[in-house]
Amino acid sequence: MNLPRMFKLPQHRTFTYRPMFHDPEKEEREARLRKIQLEEGMKESTGYTPTIQRGAMRSYFKRSQKAQKQSNVRLIIIIMFLLLISYLLLFR
Repeated sequence: MNLPRMFKLPQHRTFTYRPMFHDPEKEEREARLRKIQLEEGMKESTGYTPTIQRGAMRSYFKRSQKAQKQSNVRLIIIIMFLLLISYLLLFR
């Protein structure tokens, strides 16, 4: 026997998870095969191929760390500038 409620309870969320496995030997084999086929003219270039390259995340984190450092330096400069202006306005 359900009693009427004032608030509706949220339903649980379902996610579709497909595990992605990394097989470096298979990737190297496919890359060599594509290269050979392109050289022989058997297959035309398809353009963009989305792949996860080794070290891609490492370079992403380096870029994000560099941006974080630049942001911190910019913030310090702005704070120093505001302190200088407030000093000049208050004590002169």
